[in-house]
Amino acid sequence: MRHIPNLKDLTSAELQEILEKALVIKANPGDFRNLLEGESLAMIFQKTSTRTRVSFEVAMTELGGHGIYIDWATSNFVLSGIEYETEYLSRNVSSIMARLLHHSDLLRIISGSQVPVINGCCEKFHPCQALTDVLTMMEHHEGDITSARLVYVGVQNNVSNSLVILCSKLGISLTLVTPDEIDNGETRDADVQDIIRNSAVITHTRDPVIAIQGADFVYTDTWIDMQYFNDPDHEVEKLARLEKMMPYQINEKLLAGLDCRIMHDMPIHDGFEITSDMVYDDRSIIFQQAENRLHAQKGLLWWVYQQA
Repeated sequence: MRHIPNLKDLTSAELQEILEKALVIKANPGDFRNLLEGESLAMIFQKTSTRTRVSFEVAMTELGGHGIYIDWATSNFVLSGIEYETEYLSRNVSSIMARLLHHSDLLRIISGSQVPVINGCCEKFHPCQALTDVLTMMEHHEGDITSARLVYVGVQNNVSNSLVILCSKLGISLTLVTPDEIDNGETRDADVQDIIRNSAVITHTRDPVIAIQGADFVYTDTWIDMQYFNDPDHEVEKLARLEKMMPYQINEKLLAGLDCRIMHDMPIHDGFEITSDMVYDDRSIIFQQAENRLHAQKGLLWWVYQQA
């Protein structure tokens, strides 16, 4: 049994296997409609979700299994010990996916579970999104994916952390274009910072204009964690973040004349990290990327059940 709290413990070969299987399942969905027949996935949500819920639930359905939605706020996870509720839950289902606010809670779920647990997103890691991103790059890049150059523009967060881990393992060139650390430290991970400092394929800069020259893929993400975006208590912080981050916005001026693909993991905040015209630009593969959450989830579920 293997848990997926992040991508650190997966080998390069295992990650490649997941991605290649996702492509095979995407191309031949009918061949896998009974792959997880009789299996069930409990989907626990502390955080709001569109893509994570839809992609995992549809993936289980199309693979012959069943997804069960559990809202943390209306479950007994808010009343009892996390380990207690998890051990009960894991005696009824064959796998668990948890989308949580805190990685520490995910580790408690893993400690109490008798079945595989997948991190559907937390403040430190978003492994499912990173797998989706590389899957999408594989579909839109000619030749070996290790020849692609990915530039991530914005703030270091759970998505960039997972991209750092995945790209370093697969040998994909990744440039992080971020300002000085501006968060409260909740997303920082020592292993990721070590990779950024020492990896031959991961670099960091603060200048987006220079960094995106020659990029095959330019990727951005929300500047403000979704749980804070509409919170009036964070309005002052949000305005300050907006002012500091505007040089990092993906817009027509920044990408003028560049032959690159535009990526964003969604949800999109118009006027913040990207302008609406770039979302629908001919170079954009944002919606293809979002669709691939479904296919990456299938590849990951296949792999997880192979280990069980």
